This record gives sequence, structure tokens and C-alpha cells, in this order.
Amino acid sequence: MSSMVNLQSFTRALTLFCLIVFLYTLIPDDIRWVKSVLKYVVIISLIIILMMYNKILSGTSGTINELGNHENNIVDVNNVTNKSFKNSFKDLTNQVLLLAKSINPHSTSAIYIIDPDKQSFVLQTEDENKFLDLIPIKNTTVQDYIYQKKNLHQKDNPDLWNDLFRRQNWRGSECAIFCPIILKGNTAGFILSMVDHFTDVQQKEKDVFSYLGKFISFGLENLGKLEQHVNGEYNKSLILDILSNIDFKSDEIAIFNRFKLLIVSSFQYDRFSISFRKETENRREYDKGLSLTIKAIDGDKDEFIEGIDFPTNGSLHGLPVINGKSILTANWQESHSNLFRFSSNESDEHIYKSILGVPIIVDNQNKGSIIIERKNDKYYTESDRNNLEIIGNVLGSALYWKNEYEKIYINATHDGLSKLLNHQTFKERFRDEIQRAARFQHKMAIMIFDLDKFKKVNDTLGHQYGDYVIQTVAKIMEANVRAVDVVARYGGEEFAIILINTTAAMSNVVAKRIVENIADYNFSMNNIETKITISGGMSEYPTHTKEMKELIEYADQAMYATKQNGGNGITIHNDA
Repeated sequence: MSSMVNLQSFTRALTLFCLIVFLYTLIPDDIRWVKSVLKYVVIISLIIILMMYNKILSGTSGTINELGNHENNIVDVNNVTNKSFKNSFKDLTNQVLLLAKSINPHSTSAIYIIDPDKQSFVLQTEDENKFLDLIPIKNTTVQDYIYQKKNLHQKDNPDLWNDLFRRQNWRGSECAIFCPIILKGNTAGFILSMVDHFTDVQQKEKDVFSYLGKFISFGLENLGKLEQHVNGEYNKSLILDILSNIDFKSDEIAIFNRFKLLIVSSFQYDRFSISFRKETENRREYDKGLSLTIKAIDGDKDEFIEGIDFPTNGSLHGLPVINGKSILTANWQESHSNLFRFSSNESDEHIYKSILGVPIIVDNQNKGSIIIERKNDKYYTESDRNNLEIIGNVLGSALYWKNEYEKIYINATHDGLSKLLNHQTFKERFRDEIQRAARFQHKMAIMIFDLDKFKKVNDTLGHQYGDYVIQTVAKIMEANVRAVDVVARYGGEEFAIILINTTAAMSNVVAKRIVENIADYNFSMNNIETKITISGGMSEYPTHTKEMKELIEYADQAMYATKQNGGNGITIHNDA
């Protein structure tokens, strides 16, 4: 490693320099020519040593400066004592490890965060006991891999490999991926993922892994803001508890309601509203956001309740979205006399005076507003404004975090072509559904489908046409099952479906409808039309077996029985 080589060379040179100086002091003054030569040797040696020392310093100065920045700008997660902070950070890292495993089931991963006191990257969590606890910051080779996002192959650099992983008998085919965790332009840590064989790492997976680093970066930035700016341990713990309990698989309304509870417990008001920009995909870009939708309210009830739209322009509740600034006024009708609360046709049943409002900023865009209103003369303070701004920032971060989570989750769990669940996620869902069915004593139907003579389509019409067929068949399948059912692309032209809480006999109606709809569909692309059929097989839990592997095998065997009978049909196991 370059830093270690420089240090060793410097140590040898310094030792030699000391020896020369020692000899210089021992030589008598009457041997002037020898002493004169040694004098120049000492001077030249000193210059060389200073140059070497400067080179070592410059090699590590970026890291040292970076550490200084970290100490000033971010929370040191290794030394935080706040229990809620630790729990939130633990939840965050656990989610990332689960996602990493979903992206590549062959991988094992760990998360490291910088510790300025230890001058090291410290292991935070790992899914297998293969990673070292500390990686020194002075290891500049590791930094090169982190910054350049290069793959590390065990056989190419076994010494560096042993600086990262616990000793064991490696085969040489192993490969590691680095994903930096960046905070305020500085490297706060990295995700390290390892696979047993370098062929297990695809470029798409590397791209998705980069999202995981951003996911942690955003989460840490959130937690850091709270640790630095929120007044009082109670408020801090309250917000952290809200964050740690957010389910990013849930919809936006669930997140809004979480923050509604937080605001209810933090402020006094007569009316509280969260509004969010209404955006429609088929509207032109400059038209988006002309309306806001009320997502959550508390307190006084009027005609403006959850789900109601109102114009962004000309409304008090839309003002933070327009200018991205907070509102603090003791009498809004005097300070903002040119605005309506929501719209020009609103009633004056409730007369509010003191107003506090902040924008909800998601990914640097003004997306919504939080407004709290009072009828009495008791006005809100700058401290109230500060706390509500923090809540608005964290809500914006949580919504951004949810969006990023969805991107990662979809990439990791769905097939890129068909947009259905991929093979690995299907098996995970299958295990979950078996456990649920066993608990509630329900039955399930498992179907395996395979397109008939699909190779001929690819060979004669081309792979783009084949992709179009896969996408269309996926849509037909999804259109014929319920939201609770599971549809997946099981292989190349294979699909799998789990029908929840039903029997094979009852599911046969659905299976036949899928087969018929595909056979009747006019596949057409680039003015080229064709007909496609599909063969299916079905098994039933727990009638045929309780084991997932056997249920799939039985359905697969039944599907091949259908093909042997000419295809374009469905066969139930035991009828095959």
C-alpha cells in the first residue's frame, strides 16, 4: 500500500540520517575534508527527509482536512448517546443491508462510518461475520477504491483484501464493491459488499448499489440536523421516534399522519393543515403544481378537509410553496391582505389571526406547506418557527427518503423488462405467504406459466419484439388477478402467480381466463402482427404439499403436461 511504503522509506531514511549525524559528531576536527563531506551529506539528507515528510503529509492531508470538516459539520454516530438516534440509525443501516441482499442474493455487505478520534472507518453493521472492525484512514489505497468506485478483486490485491476482511481461505475469485457515503461533500463512510465470484456483479447492480450510499447519506443528514438544531431532548427524541417508525413501503398519507401526531404534541393551535403539490403526468411541466391537495388536518373543521384541492397562487397556504419561505405573523389579514386562506369562495366561519407556516422541501423543490393557525391574540415565536422549520425539513427529507427507497426497492425486487417481481423476490414472498397461510389455515393456488414456442418469436421477429411480448403478457396477467395476489417473472419466458386464500379448483377460472386472453390478443409491433399462446400448471397449498420447492415443482410438471397436450391451456397437479 502506497502510504505504508512511503512511511517505511521515510523511517529508513531517517535512521540513516541519524547515523550520519552521529558519525559527524564522532569525527575529529583535524580530519576536515571528511567532516566537510559529511556536512554536505547531512544537509542534502535533511532536505530529502523534509521532502519525503512533506509527501507523506500531502498524501494524507485530504483525509485530515476531511476529518476536520466532519468534526465541525456532521454528527459522530460512533459517539452519540441519544438512544432514539441510535435506534433510528440502526433501523436505517438494517434496511440498507436488506436491500443490498435483495439487489444481489450472492452478496454479503457491511457499513463503515468514519471515527475522527480513532482515525479509522468503524464497522457499524454486517450481515455476515467476514469484515474487520476497523479500517485505518491512512490506508490511501482503500480511499482510492472508495472514491473511484472500483471493484477490488481478491487475486489482484490479496494484501489489501486482508486489510478489509477477516482471514480465511479465499479462492481468488472473490470481488468487493465500494459505495461511498457522502455528507456535505465529505466522505463519512462507505458500504462494502463482497461476492464469491466476480461474475456475480453486474453493472446494473453497481448502479443500484450507488443509491444505497445516497440513502444512508440522506438519512444521516436528517439525523444530524436533529441532533444539532432541535431544542430539547424531548423534542429530539419525539422526532427521532417518528422517523424510526416510518415504514417507507407505506404510502405518503401514512407519513403525513405520522408528522401530524408530532405537530399535535408540539404546538398549540386551532387549526393545522399539511398541503402538498398536485402533479399529473399528462400535464406540461410549467402547469404542474398549480394546485395543492390537503393531505392532513387537525382542529377546526370547515369545507377544506383532507383530499380537497385549492389554488397555489393567491392562497396563504400556497405562499410557502411559491417562495420557499416561512410565514410568521400575528395578524395574517393585515400582513397578507392580498391573499385568501385557501380560495376566494371560502366561508368566514373561522377567523384566524396568528399564523405560522413553513415550506416542505423535497429534493430542493418546494412541494408543500405546513400551516398552524390561532384565533386568539397569542402569537407564535421565533423558537416556534425554528422548530416547525426543522419538522418541515425532516418531513421533506422523509418524503425524499421514501422516493429513493421506492427506486431502490423496485430496482432490487422487480424485473426490469416486465416490471413484475423478480425470481428472488417471488420466492421470498412465497415463503411469507406460506407462513401466513399456515397461521390462518388458508389455501393457496400456485401457477407456473410458460409461453409456447417463444424462441421462434425471438428468432424470426427479433428480441425487441420478444421483449414487447413479455411486457404485454405481464400486463394481461396483472389485469386478471387481485391486488393481494403475487405475479412474477420466474425466468426468461416463464411467469409465476400465487392466488391467495383460494383453491386450485376456484383458481382454474382465473388461469383459463389468462390463457384465453393471451391467445385472443392481437400482438402487433411495427405493423407486424402475431399470435401467442401460453401453457400453465397449478398446484395447491397445503393439499399437494406444504413445501415451497415441491409446490413449484408440481406446478412446473403440470405445465409441461399441458405442453405435451399441445399447449394453450392449464393443468392442475394430480390431473396431469
